[in-house]
Amino acid sequence: MLPLQDAAASTLLAALDEGERLDTWRMVRPDGSLSGYGSGIPDLLETMGMTRTAGRLLRRVPVGSLDALYRVAARNRGALGRLVPDGAAPRRYP
Repeated sequence: MLPLQDAAASTLLAALDEGERLDTWRMVRPDGSLSGYGSGIPDLLETMGMTRTAGRLLRRVPVGSLDALYRVAARNRGALGRLVPDGAAPRRYP
């Protein structure tokens, strides 16, 4: 996991202009392709062992619905952010 402003993230997200980079979270797949928004949540969940099944199940949900749910969560970041402890995020990148 990298902050979007990290130099290594800039290299990975070079195909996107700066506005697009900051528009949502991004996941870079091993093949270099990108996912994000609500439609990227199944990709993210499938990369982690304990949530792999949830990711596979979410693949059955229409992409438009996942993106709509993401937009609701994004609009409520302030309220949701109170549920996350303060502190620096871990830097997880090879």
